[in-house]
Amino acid sequence: MEWLKEEIKELKDKGLYRELRTLSTPQGKKIVINGKELINFSSNDYLGLAQNCSKECFEKWGTGSGASRLVCGNFEIHEELEEKLAEIKKTESSLLFSSGYMANVGVISILAKEGDLILSDELNHASLIDGCRLSKAKKIVYPHCNVETLELILSKVRKKYRRCFIVTDTVFSMDGDIAPLKELFKLKNEYDAVLILDDAHGTGVVGWSTLDLFDLEPDEKTIIIGTLGKALGTFGAFVCGSKLLREYLINKCRTFIFTTALPPAIACQTLKNLKKVPERMRKLQKNIQFFKNLTEINSQSAIFPLLVKTPEEAVKLSQKLYQKGFFVPAIRPPTVKQSRLRITITSEHTEEEMELLWNNIKSH
Repeated sequence: MEWLKEEIKELKDKGLYRELRTLSTPQGKKIVINGKELINFSSNDYLGLAQNCSKECFEKWGTGSGASRLVCGNFEIHEELEEKLAEIKKTESSLLFSSGYMANVGVISILAKEGDLILSDELNHASLIDGCRLSKAKKIVYPHCNVETLELILSKVRKKYRRCFIVTDTVFSMDGDIAPLKELFKLKNEYDAVLILDDAHGTGVVGWSTLDLFDLEPDEKTIIIGTLGKALGTFGAFVCGSKLLREYLINKCRTFIFTTALPPAIACQTLKNLKKVPERMRKLQKNIQFFKNLTEINSQSAIFPLLVKTPEEAVKLSQKLYQKGFFVPAIRPPTVKQSRLRITITSEHTEEEMELLWNNIKSH
């Protein structure tokens, strides 16, 4: 296994080596790493709900589900949450998954088959990319949010394929920008395509659904995938769409069928958290606007990318902020093409904390 050592050394030499950091506190605005208290500007806990813990949920439902949902792991609280998520996303139904990665990989790989076409945004999340790779469909990657190129591709090749799937994040996880959903809906309808949207970083941040920003409502050819582990503060994922889609996934999707069900206590806690979303989302959106005005970083969400020239520079700035009491890790290739600090704003940050962070960045 000496080749592992060689590859790890190569990562270190290029400034791309990664290490785990251990927290000794719950997830939140303030965390402790290696005994040092830090203001956390890296979490996807956008609404500060991750610390919520209902004794009632765990006393009633326990800590585990015991089996896959097709065996004896399907609880009424799962179905209650699915009904609520479908209501939020304005779809006929929804289906819970154990993680966002499993949802994206499972859905794309089982729906798009040989003889079909997948068109995928070049900056899509790794889970969407892997779902496309596992599919036997023809894959074409189009330039980031480039509707003109996407339409040109469709006009040239759509008729060669039986079915077509357009796959995109709604809010892109490293740049914070938003997909041109109105134009994508138009192309979906014009070229008879299915639109698969990963709304992980939009749910509870820019609205209940990113589609709300565009006054769009999903139809039977719209599939919305989201996570519970970001703004909603728990764990797991969901797929929203038609009742027919739900039925199909229950019977065919391997990442749903062959895994232990989401713990019912987590479903219970998610339902409780959902009641707190509207008020906290308003506070978050106020903080996003404040930080946008402060920094002039052009972000449309809670994610603010601070681009730097090299991986080494990103690490150096991150370490400086760490010493000053801020946790903002460096994001480097291959996660992104250009190194950066990925700053995330939550509803819990104060204006003073955001100003202090930015003053320390400017003095670098």
